[in-house]
Amino acid sequence: MKTKLEYQPDITETNKLICERYWLREGDKRSGFIYTCKEIGQEFDVKYQDIPSIVKVNAHLAVLDCQCIDCGTTKICYTRSQLIQLDLIRWRCNDCREALQKRRDQEHLDYCLEQKRLKEEQKQAALEYIDGYRGTQLTKVPLITELNEVDKLLLATTIESLGSENLKTTISLRDNISLFLSPFFGLDQKILNHLFKLNLLLLAPEESYEYVSVNKEKELEIDYYQATFEFAYDINDLTKIMVDAKSKKNISALVSNTQFEMWCQQIQLGECISYLITRSKLNNLAPPIGDKLISLLRACIAECSVSIMHYIIYKAVESAAAYVQKPNITRKHASNSISGNIERVFGKIASGNWHPNQSYRDASHPQSAMAKVFFDYVFGMEDCGFHYTLDELFNPYKSQQAIGQVGYATLGSAQSNNYSITINGLK
Repeated sequence: MKTKLEYQPDITETNKLICERYWLREGDKRSGFIYTCKEIGQEFDVKYQDIPSIVKVNAHLAVLDCQCIDCGTTKICYTRSQLIQLDLIRWRCNDCREALQKRRDQEHLDYCLEQKRLKEEQKQAALEYIDGYRGTQLTKVPLITELNEVDKLLLATTIESLGSENLKTTISLRDNISLFLSPFFGLDQKILNHLFKLNLLLLAPEESYEYVSVNKEKELEIDYYQATFEFAYDINDLTKIMVDAKSKKNISALVSNTQFEMWCQQIQLGECISYLITRSKLNNLAPPIGDKLISLLRACIAECSVSIMHYIIYKAVESAAAYVQKPNITRKHASNSISGNIERVFGKIASGNWHPNQSYRDASHPQSAMAKVFFDYVFGMEDCGFHYTLDELFNPYKSQQAIGQVGYATLGSAQSNNYSITINGLK
């Protein structure tokens, strides 16, 4: 390292010697200083703490083989630490460093402004598309007299659960903490999507812009958990929908309606999935909820009420929780055993070897608006969808010829989706 010690013009001989001692290095090494500040202070009868200040005022060390990478200015050191920490290859002087920082700040500002401009352009384009979609919706809103009974019940369910105080808009699923729409989020989404496709729920672009996007295929993608909607009908019509939902109905016609039966099946299946997820999380387990388990639950619930299914699920999960206590059994092993446990407990009940206790709702699984509208309002019995199977509810209203086994539909698109639970990294 090539260096040169340069002094102030009016430096005294004593201070010059102090500076020479301070900067003197063995073999011109960067950190090989020969004298300590304490030794220099003792030699010249000066406090050793004052030595760096004396040197800084009276001299500096020019590092001849270190120049600013931008302007070529030679590096000047005023203290030993500056020399020790010096980056000979990438050093930049203060002026150039400040100029570089200003350029970077400006570039970042320009980038942010450009991103903001692009985002605003995208927002305006999306809003125009959404406004156009909404305009099309408004031209296709069906007359209230054209709605079938099942869609009226779905709309009544949404009004009861998500209707705002003024009955003009919905609140979001995220903000709804009182009466849940359905027992399971997957079913919540299906209800809202169904009503949206029927133009019974309208887009509110400005209010839900962040939760509505347009994909490459120019199709709307909606975050149903956070989006809000406007009802297509006025308050009088919505009130009539609610009154009709609570009024006496032609139950025989409803139970013969395959759409009504499908929604009822999905309510009961959703009750089971929701309870399974909750019980599993409480025991730090995460069973894979896919086609196999959904198929099993559908078979079980065709024979057992939701109340009994809660008992079966409770026993199955508790058995899995005990299983994990055994040597070499991981939580994943235990989680995967839940499906087999459900099948085993169900088999014992079906064969008459076990007599299950009927379960009752707990605070974490309250009755949903959908269960209330589709079961309580229709059949006139409190929480009957929880305590009875569909056959027990439907058969008294079906003609003998119409009675038959009906396979359970999956919950939403359950056969093509896997629902997952994540517990402490276990999935």
